[in-house]
Amino acid sequence: MNFGELKTRLKKGDISQLYLLSGEEAYYIQRAEEAILNTLFPEGYNVEDVQIVDGTSLSIIDFVGMVETVPFFSPKNVIIVRDAVMFKARNKGGEAAGKDSAKQTSAKEERLYKLFANMPDFSIVIFELREKADGRKKLYKEFSKHAQIMEAVPVRAYNIDEWLQGKLQEIHKTMDREAHAYFVRAVSMMDNISLGFLDKEMEKLSLFMGAEQKLIDRDTLVQVFSDVLEINGYAMNDAISDHDIKKALYLFNKQQEQGVYIVRIISQLVYFVRQMWQAKTMLNKGLRDRAFGQAIGVSHPFIIKKIIRECQGFSEEILKNAFLQLAECDLRAKTGRLDNAEVESVIITLCNNDQ
Repeated sequence: MNFGELKTRLKKGDISQLYLLSGEEAYYIQRAEEAILNTLFPEGYNVEDVQIVDGTSLSIIDFVGMVETVPFFSPKNVIIVRDAVMFKARNKGGEAAGKDSAKQTSAKEERLYKLFANMPDFSIVIFELREKADGRKKLYKEFSKHAQIMEAVPVRAYNIDEWLQGKLQEIHKTMDREAHAYFVRAVSMMDNISLGFLDKEMEKLSLFMGAEQKLIDRDTLVQVFSDVLEINGYAMNDAISDHDIKKALYLFNKQQEQGVYIVRIISQLVYFVRQMWQAKTMLNKGLRDRAFGQAIGVSHPFIIKKIIRECQGFSEEILKNAFLQLAECDLRAKTGRLDNAEVESVIITLCNNDQ
């Protein structure tokens, strides 16, 4: 199950004594841990209410002893096992262990399976592994019979909506279509999407707007996110689409002032030019709407319409020449021979090409 499904279960009172929170998206693992603890301790909890242990050095015997120990200062014995390596795939060294060692491990694991099947009423264990768990292991299969398992799948631009809608509900805001399209396209330019970072930016946006204002429009989003590097990259491309030379050059220089490497800025421009060129080619082939979106790798209807509108503002010849010039700029930047004026020239040419 995913984080949303876990939250739904918790709200319904479906609480397990065993949890495994695994996957590459650390944000969801942290939020899931908080949701479970807040459900177990609705009045709040103290440090002594929860035991946090390191799974990399935890022996099965010690773990069983911890689970079976009756708590003295709390009605629940809640144990969080961080970095639960027991759920990782065995490396070759582990598989090549001797027979005696294998027999001992097998006996200990059998004890563990019995514990999973007969957990003491007072104990709850949350295992955490910040990578994908190995579902082929017998340990995982035995555990899954008695536990709830959440997989924290990495978020990409194409599936960011689930997180975004949940966050908007949390801060009691909505987004209009232009703001939503702007957000999704900006996120698509991020090399690695950090939900923790986006979460903080949305909280900052909520504080900036105040409780009274509920609707997030594009201008408000741009204003609050103005210092986010990826937002400035997208905003520069957006200014080129609007043929706004002054704004496009300002954002080009602002990114450099923020310490963005020139090669990365060039790659942002290449992404934009390639998308416009590809979109124009698909339009000439007669593709529209969903078929058009599939061809260029975009699914959001509003973004599709926006790209169609934008690409019509450039000629194929200009896009082709800009692409070749940017390839040259990239090479010169990587060899330390680039003059920023060369990139600025490409930006100016694109902005002046208003069909």
